[in-house]
Amino acid sequence: MYNKYKILLIFFLIFFATNHADTLTDAEIEALIDRMSVEEKVGQLLIFGVGGRDVGPVAKAHITKRFVGGVVLYARNIKDPTQVAALTVGLQQVAQETPNAIPLFIAIDQEGGIVTRLDKGATVLPGNLALGATRSKMLAEKAGELTAIELAAVGVNLNLAPVMDINTNPRNPVIGVRSYGESHDLVSQLGTAYIRGLQRNGVLATAKHFPGHGDTNVDSHKKLPVVTHNKKRINTIELAPFNAAIKTGVAAIMSAHVLYPALDAEMPATLSYPILTRLLRQMLGYNGLIITDDLEMKAIDDQYETGEAAVLAIQAGADMILVPWTLKKQQRVYNALRQAVRRRDITETRLNDSVRRILKSKNDCGAFEKPIIPIENPNAINSPLAVVGSLKHREIAQTIATQAITLVKNTKGILPLSAEPQEPVLLISSSRLFSNTFLKAHTDLTHIDSVSMPAQVNAKELLPLLLMSKPSIIVAGIVNAQQADLIHQLSQKTEVPIVVISLKSPYLLGKCPDVACAIAAYDGNYHSIAAAVEVLLGKKHALGKLPVTIP
Repeated sequence: MYNKYKILLIFFLIFFATNHADTLTDAEIEALIDRMSVEEKVGQLLIFGVGGRDVGPVAKAHITKRFVGGVVLYARNIKDPTQVAALTVGLQQVAQETPNAIPLFIAIDQEGGIVTRLDKGATVLPGNLALGATRSKMLAEKAGELTAIELAAVGVNLNLAPVMDINTNPRNPVIGVRSYGESHDLVSQLGTAYIRGLQRNGVLATAKHFPGHGDTNVDSHKKLPVVTHNKKRINTIELAPFNAAIKTGVAAIMSAHVLYPALDAEMPATLSYPILTRLLRQMLGYNGLIITDDLEMKAIDDQYETGEAAVLAIQAGADMILVPWTLKKQQRVYNALRQAVRRRDITETRLNDSVRRILKSKNDCGAFEKPIIPIENPNAINSPLAVVGSLKHREIAQTIATQAITLVKNTKGILPLSAEPQEPVLLISSSRLFSNTFLKAHTDLTHIDSVSMPAQVNAKELLPLLLMSKPSIIVAGIVNAQQADLIHQLSQKTEVPIVVISLKSPYLLGKCPDVACAIAAYDGNYHSIAAAVEVLLGKKHALGKLPVTIP
C-alpha cells in the first residue's frame, strides 16, 4: 500500500510542482467556454463528495460522465498527508482525461479546532474562537498561511473556510467556537487576515455562511433557522464581516440555509434571488464564486427535492452546488440542472456566467499551470509534504493556543497549582489527553487521584463517588453542558475549591458560576490542553481575552 502511495505521489509532484507561467488568459478562458458542451458546463457547477480513500468507480463517473467541477474531502477520505496527496493526484489525473482536461477544485473544511478534516500527520490549529481570544491579526494571518501551505502540499486548492458568522447567540448549537467572537469588528479583522494568509499561499478561501448564521438557536443540519432582525441591524452587524471579506478579495462565499424574512420572506438564503443576486451581487458588488452549503442538510432537504433545490439555487445566483453524500441525489442534481438548461429555465448566458467565474477562480489558484521536472524522491527534504505538520507549524499552533488561554475567574491564592502537591488533588475529565497531560506535568503524583468523567453524566451516581475522596482541591476539564452541570452540583455540595477548564465552548463556564477558578481553553487538541496545563501550574500567564460574553 505504501509503495502505491509513493508512486502516485511522484505523479502528484509531476502534476502540481509548478512555475509561475502557463496560466490562462481571459481570451483562452472564453475559447474554452465556447468549446465546452452543455453537459460539461453543468458539471462545472457541481462539488460532489465521494467515498473511500482511493479513486473509485463513483469518483471516476462523477468526473468523466458528469464533468464535476470539484470534489470535497471529508474524514472518510482521509488517512494521512501521503494518502491524501495520492488521492488528489488520482482525481486530477482522471480530470485530465475529460474532453477539455479542466482541473478540479479539491475542497475541504479545514477551519481549525472542532472542524479539522486533515489531522493525523498535519498541524491541528486551535479554532477561530481561540484566535478571537488572542485578538491578534498577525496570528490569524499565520493560521491562514500555514493552513494553505499544508493543504496545497496535499493537492487541496479550495478551503471552505473561514467562518465569518458573528456568534451573538450563546445558544447557537452549530457555530459557537467556529466563530471569531461576538464582535463584528473582531470577526472582520481576524477573518480577513486569515483570508489573506490563505489566498496568498495558493489556496482559495470561502467566507461562510452568508448572510450570517451566528444569531440562530437552530442547527441548519437539522432544521431551518430563522433570523428575524430588521434590515438596519442585518446591514450593520451580520453583513459587516462579509463586506470586509469582499473588500479583501475573498475568492468564494458560501450561502447559509437560513431564512431572513426581512430580506426574503419565502426562501432561505441559499435559494433566494433577493439575497444572492440583489444583495450579494448587486448591492455589495461581489464578483467571486457563490457556493451553496450542503444541499443534503435538513434545512433544505426537508422542504425541497435535491434536484429542484439545485435549480433554484442557480436561479437565485449561486455558481456551485455542494452535494457531498448521496449518489442518487448527486445524479438527480446533475440531471435536473441539465434539463433546466434545455428548458431554458437556466439560460446558457446565465450558465456561462457561472462557468466563467469557476474557470477564472481555478486559474487564480494555479490549477491550469503546467508541471516542471519531476521530483524522484517524495520523502526528500525538499518534498512538498515536508512542510505538513512541520515543527515550525506546530510552534505557531502552540503560540496561538498559549496566547488564547483565558482566565475567566480566579479566587486569589488558588492558582498556580503545585507540580508537587502535598495535599490530595482530584482530577476529573472525560478527556484522556487532558488527564495525561496534567499528570505528566507533575513531578510527584502521590497525592493526585484521577477519575474519568463520562461524556454523558449521571450526576446522582457520580457525585457521591467524587465526594468520597475528600480532596483539598478539584481540577475538572469539561466539554459539554452535562459535565458543566455536574461541576455546578459538585460546587453546591462541597467547600473544596474547584478549578474548571472548558476544553470547548467558554459558555460552559457560565453553567458552573460558583467554582473558585474558571479557564477557557476553547479547544481539546494537544496544543490548547498543553497551554492550559502550563497556566494551571504557573509556567505561563493567561493572556487571552474572552471574545464572547458569558451569560
